[in-house]
Amino acid sequence: MLMQIIKTSFFMILLLALTACQEEVKIIDQVRALKTITIEAQAGGHQRQFSGIVKATNSSSLSFEVGGKVQEVNVDIGDLVKKGQVLSRLDREPYKLDVQAAEAELATARSEYKNKVQQFMRIDELEKKGFSSKAEWDRALAMRDTAKNQISFANSKLKLAKRDLRLTVLVAPFDGSIAARSVDPFVKVLPGKKLFEINAEGSLDVEFDIPETIIGRVQLGLPIKIKMPTLNGEVTSEGKITFIGSEAGVANAFPAKAQVLNPPDFIKPGMTADIDLKLSSVNAAAGYLVPLSAILAGDDASLGYVFIFNPKISTVTKTPVESSGIMSTSNRIEIIKGLSYGDIIAVAGVNFLNDGQQVKLMTP
Repeated sequence: MLMQIIKTSFFMILLLALTACQEEVKIIDQVRALKTITIEAQAGGHQRQFSGIVKATNSSSLSFEVGGKVQEVNVDIGDLVKKGQVLSRLDREPYKLDVQAAEAELATARSEYKNKVQQFMRIDELEKKGFSSKAEWDRALAMRDTAKNQISFANSKLKLAKRDLRLTVLVAPFDGSIAARSVDPFVKVLPGKKLFEINAEGSLDVEFDIPETIIGRVQLGLPIKIKMPTLNGEVTSEGKITFIGSEAGVANAFPAKAQVLNPPDFIKPGMTADIDLKLSSVNAAAGYLVPLSAILAGDDASLGYVFIFNPKISTVTKTPVESSGIMSTSNRIEIIKGLSYGDIIAVAGVNFLNDGQQVKLMTP
């Protein structure tokens, strides 16, 4: 009997020990491994970086001012063209016929006017001798003046017909290159339909957007540095801001344009560029650039939260932060309030963290 009690007690103790071990393992498994970064380098308080697109300073969409069937297309995308070079032609035959019809109408009007002048001269002579009434004289004068006006009308129609004939030829307005083409021979086109995009050679601009949070600190003529990240080996050019929009667009950002000074030959329209600029006010508070993945969204666009790791007790603290709205090209956002030098913050899985949660650092 005593042996039975001892065996039963041993098994119960063993069962309790195994249960405790399982609970301990379960607790350990719940400790989340945390990926972190340490806040060190402070972003320049007046240095900002934006992404932009290179554009030709002079760019034009070309179309025919008259409609008709395209007879020939002489250029393709990428072709270099000179000012006045013929890019495309329409079928000129209908417009030649219009010119001939207008010339015939003008000749008829001149002949009619000549007859009305002779009639008026005859009635005028009779009226002076008392053989014609004043009403008949007035009627002859009106017919002469009407015939004269018909000459002016017919002459205008002829000029318009000749103008339309000239407009059947589309020429380059300046030296440049063909950036886009949307026309082929033997198709009918309507007046005003875009057929070519031509970019002028030489002068280039960079178009980008400026957030509303700093638009008051950006001025025309502000110098910038332009970097081309798509090229092997980073290439930097100088530039200056030449245009700032007066109305905000997408995401409350203002459109801006900067001229590229002495652009290298290999910079072409359509390339992406990074723009570094120094704001006009150098007394702005500097912040820290942190990955977007570290930010837990708040109630306002400029407010959010980060989780700061406490290495002494291995927990995280949910901390409110404020951003300036400035984004870098590496998907980092500037935090101007809430962080200090040396803070260790979580940069992954912040949606699954809670204030005061026990964590451990991820093994490198």
